[in-house]
Amino acid sequence: MSGDNTVIKALKLLNYFTTDRPIIGLNELSRLSGYPKASVYRLLCALEKCGFVTRSKEYDSDRRYQLGIKLFELGMQVYENIELNKVALPFMKELKDQINEAIQLVVRDGDEAVYTEKIDSDQVFRLYTAKGRRAPLYAGASGRVLLAGLADEKINSLLDKPLKKFTDKTPVSKEEIWEKILFIRKNKFSISKEELWPTSMEIAVPIYDQTGSIIASLSAAGPLFRMTEDKINFFVKKLHQYASLISHQLGFIEKKR
Repeated sequence: MSGDNTVIKALKLLNYFTTDRPIIGLNELSRLSGYPKASVYRLLCALEKCGFVTRSKEYDSDRRYQLGIKLFELGMQVYENIELNKVALPFMKELKDQINEAIQLVVRDGDEAVYTEKIDSDQVFRLYTAKGRRAPLYAGASGRVLLAGLADEKINSLLDKPLKKFTDKTPVSKEEIWEKILFIRKNKFSISKEELWPTSMEIAVPIYDQTGSIIASLSAAGPLFRMTEDKINFFVKKLHQYASLISHQLGFIEKKR
């Protein structure tokens, strides 16, 4: 392996570790990557020396690995340096105090929505979302707000791919999703009911950067049974209010109509 190629291969191995697959054996990594077992072992040894992976104590004799603490440390540095999160967090806390449902900050990464920040509700029955969780752009209010901000060509390219249904309420029809996108562009908010999880509901609005582009979505989410029509209207109003404050802090100047 050349030096550059070795680094790329080592970094690719890290991508196979997920929340659903936190511990992976040597044989499985070889199968997933297509690299020879001996090469995978050498790469893992190098990653282990740097603290990027560690041998799992639970399966120590079977040469199974998990992500190391060094990645967490680097990730926290990235997290601390994200201006959007720093700006949004105080407003998110205020918003949660006013509506007492989960408040979420979501950004786009390729064809996915990533939940980068969240404030949990104080209520007994509440929706829990882990930071770093990913969802497709076409399903869920937060992702669809981000989708609506893309160029039409990009949207069509994404929707031409096979779309996974997470529940029987997940929209996978190109026509239905476009109808929702046009609603978002006109009304500046999105609502989803049970599209990613049963009995859950999410309301999201866009956050803009200094160029006027949608940089993130701000959402409120909770159990469907609490989301009455009066509450939905109130949440939309409050979400717009706080998204506007965040956007202003990011340099966005709203044009007067």
